[in-house]
Parts: sequence; structure tokens; C-alpha cells
Amino acid sequence: MKSTSSLFLAATMLASPILAQTPADTPPTAPAKSQVLLTPAQTAHILKELEKAETLIGQGRNGLFSTALTKFREGMASEAAAVGLYLDCYKLENFDRKDLKQTDFMEWRDRNEERLKDDDFKKGLMLQLEYLVMTIQAQDVKETKKMGPLVVALQAFVAKAVAAVQESTKHTASGAVEAKDSKGPPGGGRRGGGGGGGPGGTLNGLLRQPVQGCDFAKAYLLQDYLDKKDWEYSPLDIDGIYTKAILPYYLQERPTEVAAQWDARINASMSIRKAVMSDTEFGIYYKEEGPRLQWEKNSYLVTNGLNAVNALAEMLKVIQANPNHPDAAGWLEDFRETVESVSEPGTAPVVEKPIGSQ
Repeated sequence: MKSTSSLFLAATMLASPILAQTPADTPPTAPAKSQVLLTPAQTAHILKELEKAETLIGQGRNGLFSTALTKFREGMASEAAAVGLYLDCYKLENFDRKDLKQTDFMEWRDRNEERLKDDDFKKGLMLQLEYLVMTIQAQDVKETKKMGPLVVALQAFVAKAVAAVQESTKHTASGAVEAKDSKGPPGGGRRGGGGGGGPGGTLNGLLRQPVQGCDFAKAYLLQDYLDKKDWEYSPLDIDGIYTKAILPYYLQERPTEVAAQWDARINASMSIRKAVMSDTEFGIYYKEEGPRLQWEKNSYLVTNGLNAVNALAEMLKVIQANPNHPDAAGWLEDFRETVESVSEPGTAPVVEKPIGSQ
């Protein structure tokens, strides 16, 4: 009997879990999702607190910009002031924040004394500060029509930057570039990035560096705050400056002057290239890039409906004058498509003679 009872008990214990299981064809019921429903009072309270947080964030950002603008404008007062501010910023970013000794900074400064006195370096700092100030001011301009004062400042800056590059680079009688200096800004092996090697030396290097990464911006912790999309951050990127700021403003506010602004863009870009290239290099560059820029200009005018007939005539001239250009086949196809898109219904898409000819 004892054996029989034990067997019965064991069988019961084994069967119990099986009987307790959920059948395979019955899926477990998912727990109901809880929904958060705020009362009108709760919603109003949260939104009010968000407004307060937004105000505090704005105040912090504006305060940072205000402090930086004050210091940068002081640095723009003279070349000596610019160098002084540069030293302060460089020391803060590369020595103080890394807990290095004052003597380390003094040794670095002594090693770079000659470079810190270089005229091109000082001019580069002045122009870098000027562009950084404009960049900060541009961050809060949301409407193209309000870009007028900054566009005027940009046009003046481009002229100064081009002249500075031309003055800093000389050519020999044979047309070669005299590399006055190609070591870039002071650094002594301790800084990262921002060097200025290549034609144009120190000044060219400083102005090709995006201002978010310059020593002035890093010292004042501005990198993450300079994030406006329609703005060019490299002071010497002429094409970017015109494409993102100057041309959009003229297209919206002064469309009759867009063509002239395109000419100014092309002239500035070519002037810098001519300054930093040998005569032979520039001749090769101009042969390819000159027609390409003229094509871009007139295509822009056609696309935006600005004196489109004359612009089409100029595009055709570019094709006819440059049949061996690398872009010639693409231009031809684009031109046919453009003519088709602007022709009246039923008009043959093939142009038999230059537009505008009698």
C-alpha cells in the first residue's frame, strides 16, 4: 500500500504543472497600455514651466554671445589688441584648461615670438575676428530680408580678404609663387588643426579655417552655438559666402542686381586663385573654371527667371566657345532640357542659331 500511495502522489505532482499550463493555442493577454491624460491645469502648468526654461536657455546663450562680442570688438581695435586677445585665448584653451604651468605657456610664446610678430599673421587675426563677429550676429537673423546690413558687411569683408591674400603672396618674374611662409599659425606642436600651409601662408590658413574652430571661438566655448545653416563659416570660402548669404538676399530683395553680384563672386574667387597659383597653374585653372562659373551664373539666372533670354544666349555661347571642355557634353544636354522647359508648346526644342541673333 505504501508503494501504491507513493506512486499515486508522484503522479499527482507530475501532472499538476501540466494541468496548470496555458493551452498553446491561447495567447497570453497583453497588459493594457496606460494612457497619461493631463488635466487642462496640468497642461498649462507644464507649458508655463517650459517657457521659463526656454527663457533661461536664451539668456545663457545671449549672455555668452554678448560677452564674446565685447571682447572680440576690443580685439579688432588694433593688430596689437588682436594678438593680445589671441594669446589670452590660446593660453586659456591650450594651457589653463589643461592645468599646465605658466612657464609652459611662456616657453611656447618665446618659441613663436617671430611668428606672432608676422604682419600676415596679425592681419589674419584681425580678419578672422571680423568674420567671427559677423558670424555671431548672423545666428539670430531668421528672415532673408533682414540680412541687408550683414550682406553689406560681407561684401566689404570679401574685398578686404581678397586684397590681403593678394598682398601676402608674391610672384617671381617667371610667374612662380614666392612662398613667404607656409608653416601656418603659431602652435609649437601643441595645438590641433587650423594650420595654414600652402600658398598664402599664415594668412591664407587662418582665413580658410572655419571660425567655429578658431582659438577665439574655442576659448569662449562658442562652437556648439554657431549652428546657423544658411551661413558660410570659412572666411575665405567666397563661393559659400555668396551662395548662402549674398545671392539669396539679392534674389529676394534686389533681383535686378543678381547678375552683378554673380560677377562680383566670380571676380573675387578668380582673384584669390590668381594670387596663390603660379601663372601657368592659373592659366590651366581659368580655362576650365572660367566657363564653368559663367555657366553656373547664367543657369542660375534662367532658373530664377531673371533676364532668361539673354542668360540662355550666354549659356549657348559657353557651349560654342568651349567644345573641348570636360563639362561640354553635360552642358549640351542640360541646355536642350532647359530650352524645352521654357519653350512655348509645339516649339522645336533644337536651337538652330544663337538666341538673340538677327
